[in-house]
Amino acid sequence: MNQQTLRVHLGERSYDILVTGDFLSQLGAFARQRAKGNTAVVVTDENALVHAESALHSLNQNGFKSFLHAIRPGESQKSLETVSGLYDLLAERSADRRTLVVAVGGGVIGDLAGFVAATFARGIPLLMVPTTLLAMVDSSVGGKVGVNLPHAKNMIGAFHQPIGVFIDISTLHTLPDREFRSGLAEIVKYGVILDADLFTYVEQTVDLILQRNAAVIQRLVLTFVPS
Repeated sequence: MNQQTLRVHLGERSYDILVTGDFLSQLGAFARQRAKGNTAVVVTDENALVHAESALHSLNQNGFKSFLHAIRPGESQKSLETVSGLYDLLAERSADRRTLVVAVGGGVIGDLAGFVAATFARGIPLLMVPTTLLAMVDSSVGGKVGVNLPHAKNMIGAFHQPIGVFIDISTLHTLPDREFRSGLAEIVKYGVILDADLFTYVEQTVDLILQRNAAVIQRLVLTFVPS
């Protein structure tokens, strides 16, 4: 597959989305070009730990002093209790407004880490690294971040644009089939409602999609990139 970089035009908040298939060698350089500071915290969950460890290594290879924090997986982690723990962790590490938060994982991690980045020290830089198909086409772009209340989902949140989004299609090879099909269902829903050409493309390439063909999935992901 060919690497592609697209620009999301939002004035001073504009940022790039890189879609690639080479996670380890490029993430740190991508962050280095966009971050002003030299420290980073990689936030992940246990399901995406292998990718987060690769991210940590790449960041450190490109001049960052980075550390990793993994939480238990699941929607229940999108809570103020988890947010408070991350605040404490950042404070203990003397994080400041130049500290980069790197969210490696699915939608839960993106929403949670993004909310922490939006609110700690009145806002610190955020880099999104989605590792699920659903996060690649939905929650990693647009700047929506937030957490849940006990009886209401996403009731506490903000809009906090990232400094960049790094999408590595190869991370999907570790995604369970159920989670992969969940992301595909979102793409099909969008096609049915708003984009007949996208729906037709999915129909024509469904076998390759289910094989997680990088070039085909890249085209799907790029369809959802805002401009």
